Amino acid sequence: MIEILIVEDNAAYLDTLKEMIEPTDDMTFHTAWRSAESAIRAMSQGGLPADALLLLDLHLPGSGGLSIIPAFRKACPEGNVVVLTQNDNELVVLEAIQAGAVGYLLKNHPIAQLRSAIREIHGGGSVIDDKFSRYLLQALGGRTEDNQQVLSPREHQVLELMATGMVKKEVAEQLGISYHSVALYTRNIYKKLESPNITAAVATAIRRGLI
Repeated sequence: MIEILIVEDNAAYLDTLKEMIEPTDDMTFHTAWRSAESAIRAMSQGGLPADALLLLDLHLPGSGGLSIIPAFRKACPEGNVVVLTQNDNELVVLEAIQAGAVGYLLKNHPIAQLRSAIREIHGGGSVIDDKFSRYLLQALGGRTEDNQQVLSPREHQVLELMATGMVKKEVAEQLGISYHSVALYTRNIYKKLESPNITAAVATAIRRGLI
């Protein structure tokens, strides 16, 4: 079951998101907050699902939405952040991905497609609005590190398969290894490529000629 947290100050859009979740049998609405401060305060108190999925607006009263991501990552270490906003500024998209978001979608995204995106992200994928794909590839792939670490053969296999759009479960089945092993290889890939998620890792690997 995908337990969903929401930070959204627009009451009408918040209701729309709740209505999107209610008819599904694999998602459940857990909690919503209307400001960054209230969300951060609640997250600091603990008790949230470790693998929750956060739908995050950026334009909030007080602190901006990006300030929530560190608190969420600490409260829900196995969770995922999906930015859902009207902000189409490429620099903001980059900042969100570097902060740890694995999804960035504009609010005009059809609700049916949003459900699919949530499922894909929960399964280990990453969904970025097509509008920003080329920019992110250039921006994230252009980073250079003096101490570049080489991926192991298995990590290389995992990254190549995930670059095709496979999620962790599919990679595990393809390689004949456990889901836990794929998750471990993925964490190693992120660390070696200094990337917060698969989108950034693939972009960096392509830029370096690793895949």
